[in-house]
Amino acid sequence: MDPWPADRPLVSVVIPCFNYGHFVAESVESVLAQTFQDLEIIVVEGGSSSLESRQQLAEMVFPRTRILLQSEAHRAGANRNFGISQARGKYICCLDADDRIDPTYIEKAVFLIEHFGYDVVSTAVEFFGNRTGGYGSLERPVLKDMLQANYIPTCAVFKRDLWDRVGGFRDSDLNTGHVHEDWLFWVRAAALGARFWNIVGERLFKYRIHGNSLSNGQDVLPIEHQRTIVRELNADVLGPEVIGHSYELAVQNWRHPEPLRNLTRFGRDIADDRPTMLLALPFLIIGGAERLLSAITGHLSSVGWRVIIVTTVQVGPEHGDTTDWFRGATSEIYHLPRFLGQERWNDFINFLIQTKRIDLLWIVGSAAFYDRLQWLKELYPKLKVVDLLFNTVGHTANNRKHANLIDLNLVENQEVYGWLVEQGEAQDRIRKIESGLDLERYSPRPKSQEILNELGISEDTVLIGFSGRWSEEKDPLGFIEIAKLVPEDVPVAFVMTGAGPLTKKVEAAVTEANFAPKRFHLMGAVPDVTPYIASYDLLCLPSLLDGRPVVVLEALALGIPVLASRVGALPDLVQDAVSGRLCAPGDYPAFAAQIAALVRNPSQLQKMKQQARLAAEQKFDARNMLTAYDEALRGVLVGDAAGKSFEDGDGASKAGSGEYFPENSAGE
Repeated sequence: MDPWPADRPLVSVVIPCFNYGHFVAESVESVLAQTFQDLEIIVVEGGSSSLESRQQLAEMVFPRTRILLQSEAHRAGANRNFGISQARGKYICCLDADDRIDPTYIEKAVFLIEHFGYDVVSTAVEFFGNRTGGYGSLERPVLKDMLQANYIPTCAVFKRDLWDRVGGFRDSDLNTGHVHEDWLFWVRAAALGARFWNIVGERLFKYRIHGNSLSNGQDVLPIEHQRTIVRELNADVLGPEVIGHSYELAVQNWRHPEPLRNLTRFGRDIADDRPTMLLALPFLIIGGAERLLSAITGHLSSVGWRVIIVTTVQVGPEHGDTTDWFRGATSEIYHLPRFLGQERWNDFINFLIQTKRIDLLWIVGSAAFYDRLQWLKELYPKLKVVDLLFNTVGHTANNRKHANLIDLNLVENQEVYGWLVEQGEAQDRIRKIESGLDLERYSPRPKSQEILNELGISEDTVLIGFSGRWSEEKDPLGFIEIAKLVPEDVPVAFVMTGAGPLTKKVEAAVTEANFAPKRFHLMGAVPDVTPYIASYDLLCLPSLLDGRPVVVLEALALGIPVLASRVGALPDLVQDAVSGRLCAPGDYPAFAAQIAALVRNPSQLQKMKQQARLAAEQKFDARNMLTAYDEALRGVLVGDAAGKSFEDGDGASKAGSGEYFPENSAGE
């Protein structure tokens, strides 16, 4: 099949609008915000009865958007058909005027269609407006399923020639009551051999709930009646053999021999000459690393980097989701386990590198990308690789295994720097960048009265807090043990915020401890941890293993002293008996004794608060850190005289097709 003509968009998004002029701008903006930009938008004014709505569309001006005005009122199917008849794209996406789509939706749909030959790709649904929640679907519905219910949401991306074969959308007879026109369309498409796929791990279609609409109006027939009419109106193509044939087509393991032929025709946008980085992470959960990286990526984006984020480990909701922390830096965030089977990851990574012309791969703990380094370097010899290590365990084995493929190692403390040197790493391939903070944002402030009211305690109650990831290395269970050991006559309250794999054990341990009322407060994941830290009198971090935890920097900058374990870089951050106290990890009686001593000596605690802020001002100014990261990453790109710098406009190597799968490539 010939490539799609370069003078025509690959995707046409058709938005029928009937009396929804007050919503349609949001719908159009969600399309313009797509990470896939090879598209056009066609808004069909469907003969609205509202003069105001018609006027709003007539005056609407958006890039790459055409407004088609119908002189008479038409139903949804007819308006879609009119828009599609004017479309120039190979693929069609029909979006109702009151709905929206996630920024990555069309890109993911087009990737699946172009690579694996699906005729229709859609996604799970998330409600907004007057209702929250949503629903999923079948990942691979076939005709037998579609005859029972409509498993394809309206916003599906489908082949334009499928619309031609089906004969377009068909509005049901007004005398019989409303039958969903898209259900009629999808059933007929399935009977004619269409292959369907739903992205079920993500709700990329945002469905607005508000008042009455065509889909929930009083004339909508019950599902069993619609099912009968759907069969009757498609009876001419529902022969006895088509159900089995639909299943046979669905299970085919088809892959296009040139999957990128229509996706790399423009390469990086002509106007986009920014250096482009792919940041590879295991996940985006609640933790100090995510807060640090969100600040760094935000800065890099502001100084001219294009940042693309990929995660490779599926995690449960108990860990929290910090994707929103990164949206200020980029909308190009791809959680691979949520929308792709592992056998397709290489194809998608290859797709990202070639279509976005990625210059630099920055690995921060993703085993999946360590495993793929040899493959990636063979395909893209000019691709630069940077690794960030927080401590001397965990991913250090992968770092050393692939040391010859890594151009620069970033570390944030002397312990890791020294370890790499001991392991034989050249010092000119290591860059130590100590973490910092925005000292204006993180500055001493009064305790949050809202939080104190929520806890039911007074401002003069000494508050001991733990804020961090509830995982083994941070020892949240140890914090509970420490709280149990503080004598009951010590006037103090304890607070825990966070989330992680030990959530159930933490909850059980607090219940079992049976603390006195208002003594211990388990808050879990909170939207913003800063006001909690600012309300502590002492941050307690009994880590068994740690690097340079961001929460300690935040506490010190807020003027909160820190009681921490003597591990990792914590002794560099906390000056014992000055800005806090240090104890041996696991020595819970010593932690409890320090808490009791400080509570009983408020003047000493006050002096530590002053010293905490002073230490932050002397050591933790984020401007130095952010500038250093930018310089280090740009230096990697420019430093290879034989390779490509970010200024010369060359693309990533086009060698290979992404067919080779490295050993254990699916594992994490």
